[in-house]
Amino acid sequence: MRLESELIQQAEQDLRWLVQCPSLIDSPLVLDLPDPFLSGAAIDWSPVLRFHETKAAHRVGYYVESLIQAWLESTPGISDLRHGIQIIREKETLGELDFLFRRGGKLHHLEVALKFYLYTPDHSVGGCRFIGPNAADTFEKKRDRLLEKQIPFGRDFFPEIEESHILVKGMIFYDPENPLPESLPQQLNPHHARGQWAYEAESEKRLGKCEGAVLPKPFWLAVPDKLQAVAQEAGHLESELARLGEKNPSRPRFIHRLIDAEAGTGAKLFLVPEEWPGGK
Repeated sequence: MRLESELIQQAEQDLRWLVQCPSLIDSPLVLDLPDPFLSGAAIDWSPVLRFHETKAAHRVGYYVESLIQAWLESTPGISDLRHGIQIIREKETLGELDFLFRRGGKLHHLEVALKFYLYTPDHSVGGCRFIGPNAADTFEKKRDRLLEKQIPFGRDFFPEIEESHILVKGMIFYDPENPLPESLPQQLNPHHARGQWAYEAESEKRLGKCEGAVLPKPFWLAVPDKLQAVAQEAGHLESELARLGEKNPSRPRFIHRLIDAEAGTGAKLFLVPEEWPGGK
């Protein structure tokens, strides 16, 4: 496990990424929060450090929730913050709300998500062409679940909720060998963050001699810090991809390509196996 100072440094980079990343869903329910770095707010990183002590410390979604909790706690005017509220009826757990808090005298409900989808013009899942690394997940499925189930679910069990919100960050990945879509799914923000994807068989062509690193969970957000020597030489990257391919041959690889080593800038790339999502 990393040192506490390294975890906080990474958390600061990742929260900056979340703050700056456009919303993936275009909706009036998107929560507008002030940038804590511009306001000079004191950020308490204890929710993030507690997350890293749990058995779920590899889960990207839970990591994002811990960063959002730190963000909310640093936002003036927010009080009575609750996280991970389980809804239980007659000893049966029916679901969970991400956050409840008070702001301006009102009770607010917030659902949070970080999602990555790959645009696949030649394949669809249930008619959807924006597909997650886990091919059972699609943009439309997540959008509908959030807006039609999770948000109403909060009001069903907390009728005193006066404001409902979503905070959905993420990226859409495109294959540069294919044309961009002529139209986007309803409520997909046209100004979304973007990356690239390719089949593993094309990795040599796509990666070339670039430096890069396979990004470990849960650190899938910010560009890796060049000072932490995350980036590897191309040969090391190839051997790491081969090792991971032997261990989990059907799992997509999430890669950070280092574009400018001095500036520490880069771009993100998914490499997917030939059978994803249902064969090439």
